[in-house]
Amino acid sequence: MSKDYYTVLGVAHNATKDEIKKAYRKLAHQHHPDKKGGDEARFKELSEAYQILSDDQKRAQYDRFGRVFDGAGGSRPGGFEWPGGGFRMDFGEDHDGQHSDFSDVFEDFMGNIFGGGRGRSKTNERKGKDIHVDIEVTFTESIFGVKKDIELAKLMRCVRCNGLGGEPGTMLHKCGTCQGAGNVKRTHQTILGALTQVSICAACAGTGQVPETPCSQCRGRRIEQAIERIEVFIPKGMNEGEVLKITGKGEASLAGGIPGDLFIHPYVQPQEMFRRQGDDIVMILSVKLSQAILGDTISAKTLDGGIDLKIPEGTQTGDVLRLRGKGAFASSGYGRGNLLIEMKVEMPRKVSRAVKTIIYELKKEGL
Repeated sequence: MSKDYYTVLGVAHNATKDEIKKAYRKLAHQHHPDKKGGDEARFKELSEAYQILSDDQKRAQYDRFGRVFDGAGGSRPGGFEWPGGGFRMDFGEDHDGQHSDFSDVFEDFMGNIFGGGRGRSKTNERKGKDIHVDIEVTFTESIFGVKKDIELAKLMRCVRCNGLGGEPGTMLHKCGTCQGAGNVKRTHQTILGALTQVSICAACAGTGQVPETPCSQCRGRRIEQAIERIEVFIPKGMNEGEVLKITGKGEASLAGGIPGDLFIHPYVQPQEMFRRQGDDIVMILSVKLSQAILGDTISAKTLDGGIDLKIPEGTQTGDVLRLRGKGAFASSGYGRGNLLIEMKVEMPRKVSRAVKTIIYELKKEGL
């Protein structure tokens, strides 16, 4: 393997997806370029490793071959084994690395029996791979929203040839492999009869045309591995577990179709003082024993800034003060929840002799 992505993330080769995600979050937070002492090269390396190992199909390719195919290399066999053994049919892979669906092949076969043949959908309708990315945000950023810049290593349309596969200005000719159809048919003799599979032509990536002079940058593949910097807006009040979809920011299609989509999964850093409860925010506020007994007005820092808060006389641990409209922005987009200030009375571990004398007197009074 040219690069050991498991070593990059510091995980074992049999690590679970949760272990891989946890390791990535920890290291990405440590090496993020925006942080003091961050390492941009290391961060990119971590992102690349995570994008491969968090994707089941890419990880399987990487574990088997030491690399992830971009559609230009060979294919690995797939197939269907007839129950009971003795018969196997290889469906192979389409040009975009996805295994052919048996239902597609079966429908082609039924079409041949009853006439006409269904055929495959237009190649320009084949979509690129989606990308899923975890983004770490602070609790405050999750409440008020934030703009994040992320870098993705992904397949993109070649800039030089604009995804046409040929040198700028070069002529395009009809593909000799598929005769301009964009797909090829293979017929298999099976125990059920002739079974026809329609797949995208690997020579022209389903376009039906090949360039006279292949592009010098992508070598005629129409796509290339590149890094794209994307600006992501985390909306106000976004909960962890919600997913943000950015259309068309996934990987480019190897078959000339539209790009995939980018799915952002926000990970909210735990905050000791605050926690979210629906659209409300619960804030833990420590008060001294004397303040709890006698009452007081104290300064408290909320997510919206400093406030003067009146502590009622006789406050107990667990008592809650409610500030309306100071919670999280509602998921509906209208209004805000409440800020629930939960009291925590601090009990002193050591007291002076004079204080003990007073407490003994209180005890005599049944307090």
